[in-house]
Amino acid sequence: MIESVHIQDYALIRTLTIEFGKGFNVLTGETGAGKSIVIGALSLALGARASSEVVRRNAPKAVIEVVFRIDSPSPALQELLDEGEIQLEEDALILSRIVSSDGRSRALINGRPVTITLLSSIGDELVDLHGQHEHQSLFRTDCQLQLLDAFAATTPQASALASLVSARNRIRRDLDNLLASSRDQVRHADFMRFEIQEIDDASLVPGEEEELKERLKLITHAEAIRSLSAEAYSRLYDADGSSAVDALDGTLNAVDKLCDILPDFKLILNELTEVRARIENVADEMRKHSREQEYDPEEINLINERLNLIRALKRKYGADISAILAYREKTAAALSDFDHQDERIDALRQEEVKLSAQAEKEAAALSLARKKAAQRMDREITNALHRLDMPHAHFETAFETIPLAARGLDRISFLLAANAGEEAKSLKQVASGGEVSRIMLAIKAVFAHYDLIPTLIFDEIDAGIGGATARRVSDRIRELAASKQVLCITHLAQIAAPADMHYKVTKEEENGEQTTTQVFKMNKEEREKEIARLLDGSVSSASLRHAKALLKEFQ
Repeated sequence: MIESVHIQDYALIRTLTIEFGKGFNVLTGETGAGKSIVIGALSLALGARASSEVVRRNAPKAVIEVVFRIDSPSPALQELLDEGEIQLEEDALILSRIVSSDGRSRALINGRPVTITLLSSIGDELVDLHGQHEHQSLFRTDCQLQLLDAFAATTPQASALASLVSARNRIRRDLDNLLASSRDQVRHADFMRFEIQEIDDASLVPGEEEELKERLKLITHAEAIRSLSAEAYSRLYDADGSSAVDALDGTLNAVDKLCDILPDFKLILNELTEVRARIENVADEMRKHSREQEYDPEEINLINERLNLIRALKRKYGADISAILAYREKTAAALSDFDHQDERIDALRQEEVKLSAQAEKEAAALSLARKKAAQRMDREITNALHRLDMPHAHFETAFETIPLAARGLDRISFLLAANAGEEAKSLKQVASGGEVSRIMLAIKAVFAHYDLIPTLIFDEIDAGIGGATARRVSDRIRELAASKQVLCITHLAQIAAPADMHYKVTKEEENGEQTTTQVFKMNKEEREKEIARLLDGSVSSASLRHAKALLKEFQ
């Protein structure tokens, strides 16, 4: 239950703390005093959308803090608390919302920052708020189906079915896209096969281009290489006694004789001997080049043709042979995917059939459960309407079978025959404002037996009713308050009189400048005057007597 609400700098409220009690709590006050402002602040703390417009003029931020006393969390609430790693503190849960004047907002639970989504989800498990806007939501078939699922306890099945249908629809989209792309890719696949074949026919080898260029350079200059190599060989080794080797042999002979005279020349002799050996090796290489190199026009043509082919492939497929081969592998992989597309299409079709059959089966079971529950719900709501001064009303749920969708096979409509002999029609067609209020109250009264939400809030549930009808509405709210905490804003004395806690909402001017809203719990005398005002529009001796008598009925 809501234990207390603290509001600061919200709309017309500067600072306000309200301590609510168990059972039936009612707020009354003059029109425009700010009763709905209190409900708006509560909604914000429960996760409603925030706006900078709610911040009091000249204030930096609005702060709303709601303290809940929770003796035993429902399974759904406990799951959300576990998800957010939130612990109850002495059986208390504090929901806070801070809205800055720049429009930014923060949500906290027990002082810890949380997402608005989590705050809203937890708020939904703590409070069922019926505001005036819900009159319109009651007319919407999607909301009606949600109500039926809640009554039938089929919300989990409906959610599971929605996930299943979503998966099937996703498979269908993938299949449609694949079939569409398959038609477009047939020609492209032929082109990919041509490209792969062209690259394969070339039998490219990494590094081949560089080797070919070196070979071409060698053959092109074969005559010059042979001539210069022969000349170098002759000068080094074969020049009729005038070669470098001949000259070095003479030097070696002289140094060898010097060694006989001075042993220190032995080192020089060794070095000269090594030099001669190296020159012989070089001379051998030159002789080989002079004999091996031949100018071959046919080989030059073959190499040029090969290089031209490589250059042509580079222009089409990549900067070098490695890039061309990488392109070939990428294209082959894409072609493989395309070649296996028929298999993928078959697999998707099988998956679609499987999911569709499963979804149809679960949707049929869900529809059956809904229809069974609807019969029971219709009876209970009809009985509740009879007790709300609509003795001849008949409530029923009409079903229409539709193609399988996320919500199943059912489109439903809540129908009402408000009077005897009337044909049941949609709520929007037949319900007046007061009847819609009573229908909503009847639904809340019925659902109160099935949900675990501890607090109900009614914002002007009495719209469009009065007299004996208001008294019966009051009786139903009292019945609800026997098992739940009820907060109610009302203009009717018949509804306010039975309340366990009665609060007055007033509007005052501060220093002749800003207007502020205040809320205070009334004592006996104040309450008698407020009930008198609600009865007659003003406080008089007659209205006071009537108020005291009305209050005495519920003592």
